[in-house]
Amino acid sequence: MDMRGIGTLIIKITGLVMLVLAVVQIPAYFPLMSRGYDFSLASTLGTAALGLGPLALAGLLLWFFPATVTNRIVAEAAPASPTVDFRPLELVAITVLGIYLVASAVVGGVRDMVIVIVMSRRDSAALIPASIVGHIAATIAELAIGITLCIGARGISTLVERLRR
Repeated sequence: MDMRGIGTLIIKITGLVMLVLAVVQIPAYFPLMSRGYDFSLASTLGTAALGLGPLALAGLLLWFFPATVTNRIVAEAAPASPTVDFRPLELVAITVLGIYLVASAVVGGVRDMVIVIVMSRRDSAALIPASIVGHIAATIAELAIGITLCIGARGISTLVERLRR
């Protein structure tokens, strides 16, 4: 199995993990229909679809089209050499981590928006708690790190290679 094959396998496994995470988080949205939150079934399903949809869609795309992602990350295979170069695999791993962080940040951002909406429905004069503000800031940082890892995977891999020497 060459680096492209290993990269494709890693991408497929990541897609499956993202899909499982989306499905596991579905029950967390149904308490919005009780406890005085005044969410209807349609609003609860819409919120769940908005929050978990991007994660599930990314998981499905990675599961069904892993070669497309792998071909963009891993360069053409060089002829067999006595030393094994794991840099293409490292690029795949860095990009997959970035994709996961972006998807997780999108889900966290939707969660934060729902919490703010619910709080404003209950009491429009209430201040947003510091824990929610902290979570919003952490979500923004997670999104920035994920985008950086997705876009700059080659540069990060080069930096890691230089630090190893």
